Amino acid sequence: MLNSKFSIPLAVLYPSPLTVLLASLAVLLAFGVAERLARDAAWRAVPVRVHVNGTRGKSTVTRLIWSALREAGIPALAKTTGTAPRVLLPDGRERPLPRRAPASIREQLELLRLARREGARALVAECMAVDPALQWVSEHEMIRASVGVITNVRTDHTEMMGPNLEDIANSLANTIPRGGVIVSGESRFAALLAHRADLAGARLVAVPAPGVDDVGRWLGDDERLALTVTRQLGIADDVAARGFARAPRDPGAARGGTLAAVQGEVRWLDATAANDPESLAALVAEMTGEGPGDCPNLVVYNHRADRSPRLSCFADRSAVIGNARPLVLTGARPPWTVWRRLRARRQGAPPIFVPRRRLARWLRAHAGPGAALVFCGNTRGLDVAATIDEVGRG
Repeated sequence: MLNSKFSIPLAVLYPSPLTVLLASLAVLLAFGVAERLARDAAWRAVPVRVHVNGTRGKSTVTRLIWSALREAGIPALAKTTGTAPRVLLPDGRERPLPRRAPASIREQLELLRLARREGARALVAECMAVDPALQWVSEHEMIRASVGVITNVRTDHTEMMGPNLEDIANSLANTIPRGGVIVSGESRFAALLAHRADLAGARLVAVPAPGVDDVGRWLGDDERLALTVTRQLGIADDVAARGFARAPRDPGAARGGTLAAVQGEVRWLDATAANDPESLAALVAEMTGEGPGDCPNLVVYNHRADRSPRLSCFADRSAVIGNARPLVLTGARPPWTVWRRLRARRQGAPPIFVPRRRLARWLRAHAGPGAALVFCGNTRGLDVAATIDEVGRG
């Protein structure tokens, strides 16, 4: 029997469920308060915050703005979350963003704290949320931008943001900063975005119409949008232009070239990061110099099991997919319902499924001279550069 001097009250040894619950709530509350204080301190330390949203071009625009800020002598930190997540540091270094769990918008809070620790005075954050509610939280509870950006409105993530472009525009508008500035490169929904900006007490700034330039169409669009943002930040155009020229290329940017296949020279395009039909069509037309329906493209669509709605969208709305001769699917096998939908869309020319491990050998045998080989769909799981190299070595 224990000496009474050392006895422990039963309430300590066997706390009641209510006590455990209250203690747990107290711990959670303490963590929440600490996180909020850290966020508020980061807001004060990093007064310039740019939140980049949109369907296409977010990563490239993020890099352009970050590089222009650095050129202007403003310590800036940025994060891209596209094909390969990256953190861009104030000293110009770039490092991959390791993830030990599925992506979460809580990364944006960690990004704010990192910007403060690195001595940044400006933060450029690519929006990583797709769900409309999470987009709202990401802006209003986390980033709270001084300048928001909507690059464009195109058909992607329809399962979350809605089946039509107006729904998608309304979803993207959830990141319009309250009382701030919103820069939009999307002219088709100017009235909708102006209305949402009014509700948020924000000022809408439209990107000027394209002028004559000597750069490619996508780079021109992105630079024009980034220049509109840098003007709002008070950066001179010549300084911004120097920064744009020094901006590191995004890993997800479209790439192309030619390869010497067995049957002759083949042009190729890696458009796997163009996740909507409109962007893909423009890139293919730029590559071929023709409309997407006029060129007998050999199209390889890399499918992800968790992106079946994207394949359905391409099946219904993409002329590139509809007119490809042939259309090859690789990666995960699509559900039968989606496969049947794709077959119906391509009457007389059913799609072909080729596993990734056999793709290079199949392309060597079927890519004829003068063909335009296009990779699209999804970046994850398909190493286009390695595939092209293997086709060329064959």
